[in-house]
Amino acid sequence: MTGTRAVAFIVGAIAVLILSLRAALGSFSIPGIHIVVNSPFTAESAFWLAILALFWMGRERIAVGGDAKLRLAYLTGALCIVTLAFLPNLADPFLSDDYILLRTPPFHWNTFLGEVDRAGGDGSFRPLGTVYYQVVKLFAGTDPMTWHSIGLFFHLLNCAFVFAIAWKLWHRKASAAVASLLFGLHGTRPEAALWTAGNRDLLACACVLAALWIALDRGPLLLSFALVAIGILFKESAYATPLIAFALLMARPGFRLKSFVIGSVAVCLVLFAWRWHLFHGPGGYMNPVSGRPAILSLGVATAAKAILLRTWAILFAPINWDASRTWWLAVSLIAWMGGALLLAMHRRAMLWLIAATCFAVLPAIHLALIGQSENGSRILYLAGAPFALLIGSLVSDRRSALIAAVMIAGMGGILEHNLRAWHAAGIEAREICRDAKPKPEGEYEGVVLFENGYAECVELAHGQ
Repeated sequence: MTGTRAVAFIVGAIAVLILSLRAALGSFSIPGIHIVVNSPFTAESAFWLAILALFWMGRERIAVGGDAKLRLAYLTGALCIVTLAFLPNLADPFLSDDYILLRTPPFHWNTFLGEVDRAGGDGSFRPLGTVYYQVVKLFAGTDPMTWHSIGLFFHLLNCAFVFAIAWKLWHRKASAAVASLLFGLHGTRPEAALWTAGNRDLLACACVLAALWIALDRGPLLLSFALVAIGILFKESAYATPLIAFALLMARPGFRLKSFVIGSVAVCLVLFAWRWHLFHGPGGYMNPVSGRPAILSLGVATAAKAILLRTWAILFAPINWDASRTWWLAVSLIAWMGGALLLAMHRRAMLWLIAATCFAVLPAIHLALIGQSENGSRILYLAGAPFALLIGSLVSDRRSALIAAVMIAGMGGILEHNLRAWHAAGIEAREICRDAKPKPEGEYEGVVLFENGYAECVELAHGQ
């Protein structure tokens, strides 16, 4: 171990120790220097920079090729584990915007055509997202189990796409399984996979991953271009597709992927031009101070902090720090982050996957300064795919597979900690509406109860 690598490893290990103590004790003071550890972001950012240094200095290259036997069994096992993780939460009550979506009017073709030619009042243009909620409501009604099960189905579909892309890149079952499991069990998943209002992220991600897989698998490019367009009409995150594909092209050069990059750029330009026409600008959430789209009010320093530090802090430590402490959280954190340090010590990472992860956040970069409760982490749902591929790429032998298994178990514990908060918040929201209590301000267990939808929740609870 060189001196520089040793320093990076030690910095990462100290960061893991500080974060594990923060998870076990809450805010605490470091003896002797009287520094109070409250916000986790400094330690999380230090860990990410240590990991990045180790990735950069890694020596062993990634092995490519492997046995194709039992590939389906690996995928099935990964999907079953992800299903079991979310199963206890499928009956959780709705939250916030969910109650507004339950009031969605039935689908009508003329209404849809009108949506395609009209800018959204909240700065968004997601006509297919509206159709999705209208169609699901036809048979799901107001049953949270059905709504959440549909969301889980699309989450599992995305896990399968991550597995398929990983297999196309390296032809290694262990790498593909680790990538799929990490994507499925990552601590940021509840807001997209469990919260009905976050399902647009699932759908846009499914289109992007399917399009990338088709391009890698030598499928029909016209179909992949159509999927990119459909993904954009579900949610703006799909605009990142050409950049993600470009990063994969750098990792695995090929004429097919190059053609996909060029074609997907054309698709994005056409749809963005239409969006600009509708909004007379980029659209998106407005900055209440400047009165301009928030993305145009974003400073360079803030953007750099969001994309280069905060995104990675959340991806490597996806913990709802505002939720009630659980006894297993510190152990889970050590298993996940400690394992990541060990893998980074001996493997050369595919640095273009780091770029792909950053690219995936760009459409929502003005929202990427996520707080310690992880509210808003659904914008990292698509970015979770290249991040999972990055970690999966480090698995090439039995030793690394064993370390990865411990890491996945640790991430499962972090996810369970976060899911408990979502369950508690759903129960609290339901009780508030049943008793017609005043609308609560702020969060419960780090989860927003009623940023929107309070009146609709009360009406539903009382059969109005």
